[in-house]
Amino acid sequence: MIDEKTFSNDVSFQGVKGLIFIGDRIIVFRRDEKTKLFPLQVDLPGGGREGTESPFETFKRETKEEFGLNLLEKDVCYSKKYNSHLFPGEFSYFIVTKPSKIKEQDIVFGDEGLEYFLINPQDFINLVDGVKYQQERVANYLRL
Repeated sequence: MIDEKTFSNDVSFQGVKGLIFIGDRIIVFRRDEKTKLFPLQVDLPGGGREGTESPFETFKRETKEEFGLNLLEKDVCYSKKYNSHLFPGEFSYFIVTKPSKIKEQDIVFGDEGLEYFLINPQDFINLVDGVKYQQERVANYLRL
């Protein structure tokens, strides 16, 4: 299932987080201690919309900034619009990608965290230091 507005201009959304599968594992990162939101917690790729970006364009830009990866529209296998956790009354997107051409050695970690690692999605859900609402969204996706 892919939300119909994933690739179009949906002005009601504030940001996007999601999964980037590398084989059967996903990319996650540990936020640094300087961030206001979820310091030192393990989070998913993504971030806030800039200008009139579509949800996919936002996720693609954030993925490039955070991990040096270039996602394609055809890599998206799932997306869902949620009520925003950070901005009451607004929305955010959760996007799942399974890029066939991206390998672990293609990752170039940016400066938006302390470390990145690949992890099984179920293990991410069970982390005691994971961002809780992101863990819930991953669990919802895995139940499909």
